[in-house]
Amino acid sequence: MDVVDLRPDLRMLVGNPGQAYLHRRGEEVLLVDTGPLGSAPAIAGALRDWGLGPEAVTDVVLTHWHADHAGSAAEVATWPNARILVHAADAPVVRGERPGPPPLLTPAEEVLHRQVAAGLPDAPPARVDRELADGEVLASGARVLPTPGHTAGSLALVLDDAGVVFTGDVAAEYEGGVILGPFNTDRELARRSFRRFAEVDVALACVGHGRPVPGAALRAAARAAEVPDPLG
Repeated sequence: MDVVDLRPDLRMLVGNPGQAYLHRRGEEVLLVDTGPLGSAPAIAGALRDWGLGPEAVTDVVLTHWHADHAGSAAEVATWPNARILVHAADAPVVRGERPGPPPLLTPAEEVLHRQVAAGLPDAPPARVDRELADGEVLASGARVLPTPGHTAGSLALVLDDAGVVFTGDVAAEYEGGVILGPFNTDRELARRSFRRFAEVDVALACVGHGRPVPGAALRAAARAAEVPDPLG
């Protein structure tokens, strides 16, 4: 994974596919998503560059169960202080208790999905330490914004004090703009979830795929007459 410094307290780790984010609060680190299987050494390396070890990671929030986001959750769960947090609707899939439903693809998405999913290993079952509820606020101050539609338990994580939102895959960056993320189980529900970003007042939006974008760009896209959806 490639490490991209976004701010002194914020790093993005980019895989192929999938990405993860590290947000540092003093000597503790929030990890949002874990990337695909095999990403844990790269995440540990990014921590070492901060002078920290794996024990610095406390909350590990998975925005949804897909393998490019939760693939390394089982390995990260072995770190001393890591707590795996997942929305209650996706938790059974992360634990391996049942398979997740496949996305309903548009014709345009079918081609892209074959390219993106080729060779992507399944995520091994992982321990879930806490099932998150809509609107829940974590000890760090991060609040859970439910964004179902990509998966049943898709969520965004809003750090109001830090001015950051992690959107998960309900939003993506495309050619410098913000669009509805592809590969949804319920496209219309995902559109409604995308609209919720209209009221998220932060400076930076860290999307599930693509480069982070200004929060104002995310709000503008969410308030647009039509949800930007080039693959719809």
